Amino acid sequence: MIKAVVRNGMIVPCDPLPDDWQEGTEVEVDIEIRRLSAENDIQGTDAWMDNVESVASQGDPADDLRLEAAIQAIRQREKELARKRLVGLDG
Repeated sequence: MIKAVVRNGMIVPCDPLPDDWQEGTEVEVDIEIRRLSAENDIQGTDAWMDNVESVASQGDPADDLRLEAAIQAIRQREKELARKRLVGLDG
């Protein structure tokens, strides 16, 4: 069974579709409407965040440092390119 949600009036699958489904494949949709109460929604969000934090805590701190260094290098490069454009030195 494929699970999906309604977004902007369209049925959007939650997971990738099977490889053998080609464009134009006809499917039949059997609807089971599930509405979450605000309390269930909050509990679901809390559980999701607990999962995200659990995965994040398993990460290598060195990865965080490399990511931050890469972001800083990109920002510096973009600043330099902007300065060159402002003074007409970009070729």
